[in-house]
Amino acid sequence: MKRFLLILAAAVFSLTVSAQMKISGTLRDGNGKGIAGVTVSDGFSCVTTDAKGRYKMTTSSDAVHVFYSIPSAYKVNVKDGHPDFYKRLDKKVKKYDFTLTANPTEEKAFRLLMVADPQAQCEFHVKRFERETVPDIREYVDKQTLPCYGVTLGDVVYTEGKHKTNKFMEPMRKAMSYDNSHLLFFQTIGNHDFTEPPVKLDKGTSTYNLAYQRAFEKVFGPVNYSWNRGDVHIVSMKDYIADDNPNKFRYHKEYGNPCFTDEQLEWLRQDLAAVPKDKMVILCLHIGLYNRMRKNVDAVRKLIAQFKEAHIMIGHTHFMNHSVNKLGVFEHVHGAASGAFWWSCLNGDGTPNGYAIYDVDGAHIKNWWYKGTGHDISYQIRMYRGDAEFGGEFEKFKYPYTHDTVLANVFNADPKWKVYLYEDGVLTGQMERIPTTKDSVPEVDSSRDWYAVGYHIGVVGRSYGKVIDSKSKWNGGGRKGYLTGCNHMYRLKLKNPDAKEIKVVAQDTNGNVYEQTRFTESFDYSECELTNKLMLTPREELNRTY
Repeated sequence: MKRFLLILAAAVFSLTVSAQMKISGTLRDGNGKGIAGVTVSDGFSCVTTDAKGRYKMTTSSDAVHVFYSIPSAYKVNVKDGHPDFYKRLDKKVKKYDFTLTANPTEEKAFRLLMVADPQAQCEFHVKRFERETVPDIREYVDKQTLPCYGVTLGDVVYTEGKHKTNKFMEPMRKAMSYDNSHLLFFQTIGNHDFTEPPVKLDKGTSTYNLAYQRAFEKVFGPVNYSWNRGDVHIVSMKDYIADDNPNKFRYHKEYGNPCFTDEQLEWLRQDLAAVPKDKMVILCLHIGLYNRMRKNVDAVRKLIAQFKEAHIMIGHTHFMNHSVNKLGVFEHVHGAASGAFWWSCLNGDGTPNGYAIYDVDGAHIKNWWYKGTGHDISYQIRMYRGDAEFGGEFEKFKYPYTHDTVLANVFNADPKWKVYLYEDGVLTGQMERIPTTKDSVPEVDSSRDWYAVGYHIGVVGRSYGKVIDSKSKWNGGGRKGYLTGCNHMYRLKLKNPDAKEIKVVAQDTNGNVYEQTRFTESFDYSECELTNKLMLTPREELNRTY
């Protein structure tokens, strides 16, 4: 029996080795000269080109692409309106060459646009992304004098349960093409971007975890990869592991999420080994790391914390939150382009649908903004009275304060922001940031944005009903999905309830100042008028097919 098992193990090993490929190639500039010192990878291991631009490597049996980490001194190659830095592996091809074009400048200063969770699950969502988000991005980019690049932060589409959305990957890719957006988009995989179950294993896919990412790789390219601009090294990685179930996608029970495989961790070590420590590293993921201690998460945090400056960019939760982890690395959680799943123009925390903009200067992010779709970049605050009531025909939610209490949702705020209240030009005081709460109905010290809750549950009818009901009467999923925590709600009571002008002034971490003098009054959903025209009623939604 033991001899049989040894023979079987040897046979399996032989199959694995036979599926590996020895490949080589050369990276050249436009004059045919080899480019030295460029990292080339298959997503599992990395090699570096020699003095003549040549590389050799043995690819993993699970590898799908060979690609290079775009050097700062060279332009981003473009094909069909998308970054072109990779080639699909073919067992009949052993040589993969790349030609790069030199940049006139190294782009020490540029802007990064982070777009979280476009999350298209039907044609209707693709059209909203095309008609709202993409034109807004294009208009912004066209006004800039600095180079701009885009990164998605996962969930480009939304596959889950009855929602089978692989077919929307290509339309979303087309929507984000340079011709449409005037931006080159680099993609990050999210948990809803997996292949529709069931999945199968084959000679080039040894685990179901890999099988679930194959549809994304086919349309958008590598899952774990990097690129460079100026003094910045930018990495995109998948940060969850799928369980070994070919028929139903779910997170690995033992590891939870976020997490990284041992192979991913080793790839990141090799990728970062070629990056000087005086550079900035930006790690783009889908699920937030925070201070969690799941598989390989702490090791990943420590790897990027070695550099002069490091930032982690996150999507997934459909709300805004900026925090600093225990190693001093800033983690930016972004509001979704799709808001609360394309049901409105709002995320669950009241942040407008939109995207973030990061102003990079050398190895430092000197400024960042959140840009609401359809709004000027100066729109950073929504202001409410303490007794305002929101909602609609399905349900209503009233803030439990007095009329002279002012509440301000400062969308992009982090703990370093300072928010002040003024009455008739006189400073009342610094507003208090309310700690995040998990209440299901308005209570004193609630941090939720009941304007957003009122719209999604009360006006649109998502998951409305008795609080004790965890399910929607309109196929809207659990009520919890529309009771999103808000990490940036501020409060202060007026000294003079009869003040004629009340103003909230917010100063961000980088010294930018924003103001708001307009209260969003009870049941005032004028901000959502466009969405009201686009959305279906709950009853129509019941009959919609995906």
